[in-house]
Amino acid sequence: MEVVAVCESVLAELAGAISTSALTGSREEWAAAVTAAQRVIDVASAVQDAAIARLAAIEPEWLEDGTVTESHRGLGHAALDAPAIVSGVLNVAAVHAERRVRAALALAADGPAGTSTATGLGGLHQAMATGRLDAYRASVVAEELVEAPPEVAATVVAALEAHFDSEDAAHLRRRCRRVLTRISPDLLVQRARRARQECGLRRWADEPGVDRWVGTFPSEEAAQAWAAIDALARTYVQDQVCPNLERARAKALTDLVAGHATIDTVLTVTVPATVLPETVLPEAVVPDNARRGGGDLVDAGDAGSAEASPAGEGDLVEVTGPSGAHPVYVARSWLTTTAVHANTAGRTAVQGAVCHPATGALLDDTTPDHASTGGLNVPTTVDHRFAADESGPYRPSRRMATRIKARDRRCRFPGCTIAATFCDLDHVRPWPHGPTHDTNLLTLCRRHHRIKQRPGWNATLAADGVATWTDPTGRVRTTHPADALHTSVLPDVNRARAAPGSTSRARTALPDGPHSELEFHLEHLTAPLPGHHSRPVSIWRDHHGNHRAEVLPITGITLLEPADLSPTGVDPTGHWPCRRTRRRASRHDDGPPPF
Repeated sequence: MEVVAVCESVLAELAGAISTSALTGSREEWAAAVTAAQRVIDVASAVQDAAIARLAAIEPEWLEDGTVTESHRGLGHAALDAPAIVSGVLNVAAVHAERRVRAALALAADGPAGTSTATGLGGLHQAMATGRLDAYRASVVAEELVEAPPEVAATVVAALEAHFDSEDAAHLRRRCRRVLTRISPDLLVQRARRARQECGLRRWADEPGVDRWVGTFPSEEAAQAWAAIDALARTYVQDQVCPNLERARAKALTDLVAGHATIDTVLTVTVPATVLPETVLPEAVVPDNARRGGGDLVDAGDAGSAEASPAGEGDLVEVTGPSGAHPVYVARSWLTTTAVHANTAGRTAVQGAVCHPATGALLDDTTPDHASTGGLNVPTTVDHRFAADESGPYRPSRRMATRIKARDRRCRFPGCTIAATFCDLDHVRPWPHGPTHDTNLLTLCRRHHRIKQRPGWNATLAADGVATWTDPTGRVRTTHPADALHTSVLPDVNRARAAPGSTSRARTALPDGPHSELEFHLEHLTAPLPGHHSRPVSIWRDHHGNHRAEVLPITGITLLEPADLSPTGVDPTGHWPCRRTRRRASRHDDGPPPF
C-alpha cells in the first residue's frame, strides 16, 4: 500500500537524520528542529485518522457459499468491531480505542454540508494535515463542539483557524466557548446539563496499598458533602488522629460513608489445587497455632509450621477484591481483625477456594471426578467429559456463574476493563457443542460478546483459564484470569528497623554495584586537598541507608552536621538525614562566592 510505503520511507529518513546529526547547533536551530518534528507528528496523526476512518468503513459479510467478503461502506460508517481491531493494532485499552475511532470519524470523515455524515470538524483535520494543529488541541476543540450542529461547528472552527499556530489548548477552549456564546448560547446550556447527568465516581488501584477515587458531582451536592468532610477532618487533626488535613479528609470521607451502611466482608482463602480440601477451612486464616505473641498472623500455608516466623501487623498483603480487575494491598491487621471478628461472631465470613497451580485461576472443586486429584478438580487438558448431547443446561447455575465471575473479574476481551458484574457469561464453543462448564465459559461485556460472533474472530479457552483471541487481521492476543494464588506481601520495614538489635533497612532488588573507578574513589577518598582546609568529598548515608558521596567545591563550603544528631555524630537510627545545610567556612573568606 502506498501509505505504508511512504510512512516507512519517512521513518527511515528521520531515524537516519537523528543518528547522523552532530551535537553542535544553536538553540534557534534545535528549536526549529523541534518545530519541524512536531509538524511531522501532526501530519502523521492526520494520516492515521484517515486510515482509521477507512478501516472502520469496512464491513465483513457472509456469502451464500459460506465465505467471507469485505464490503466498503462510505466514510463515516463505523463497523462494530473497528475499535476492537484498532485496540490490537495500537496496543491500547478498549475504551481508548473506541474514543480514538470516534475522534477519527469526526475529524477525517466530515461529509459535505447537509448530508448525514457532516460533522463540521473537517477544518481541524485539514489543519492537522498541514502541520498547524496537533491531535491534542484538535481533540479539545472537538470535545467542545460535540453537541453542536455541523454548520455551527464549521463556523466555530473557521473562527479559530487564525489562532491554531499561536494558542495552546486552554486558550483555544476559552475562545471556542466565547464564540459559542455569541452564536448559539443554548449549546453551553446543553453541555452543562449533560455534564451534570454524567456525574459519577470511579475507583481503581493506584500505588501499593492505595486506591484512587475520581468523582464529579453536582455543585450544590458537592458543597454540602465537602463541608461535612472538612468539619470532621479538622477534628481528626485536632485530636491527632491524622497528621495533616488532606489525610484527615480522606479518612473522614470513608468514615462517613461506612458509618451509614452495613457491610459484610467475606474472606476467601485460596490454595493450590494439589492441596487437600480439608485444609481449606475458616480456621486457616487465624488458627490457634498461628497466633503469636503480638497477635500476629502468619500465612495459612505456614500455620502448622513451628518454624514459621511471625508476620507484622503493618505488612501490606496483596488481595483481589470482588469487582476489581487488579489486585490491591491491604494492611494485614485489617485481615486479622476481620477474620477474628468473623470467628467470634460465628458468621460464615471465611471460606476456602482452590486455584490452578500455574495461573492462579479459581477452579471448580465440585465435579464428579475430583477424587483423582486428592479431592480437587485440576483439569490439564480440554474437558471432554461432556458429549454434544450431554452438555448440560444452557444457563449455568448461580454457584457456577459466581465462580466464573470471580475467576475472570472483568470482561475477558483484550484491553476491556468492564467489571465481570456487568458482563454476560458466553460459551466459547457455542452450546450445545460446547458444555456449560468453567472450561467453556467466559465473562464478556455485551459489545465484545457481539464482536466475538462476527466473521474473522476466534477465541479459545485453555484449562488454566487463559483465553487466546485472533482478530480478522491475524493478530493474536491473550488474556489471563485473575491470579488469586500467587500473592505477595510487602513487609513492614519500619517495624523491622525498630526491633532491638535489628540492622534491617530498605534495599533494592538490584545489588549495589559494580562500581566504576571514579565511583570507588568518590566513596573512599576522604583526605583534604593539599593546602585546603575542607574535605573534597563528604560521605553520608540517606534515610534509605544507601551510601552517597558529595563532591564539595574548593571555595570554603563545608557540610554542616544536622543539629538533631546524637552526641556521637549520627542520629539514633544510625543514618544521616537527607536534608543537608551548607554555610560559608569563614565570614572573612575572600574567595569567590559559592555559586
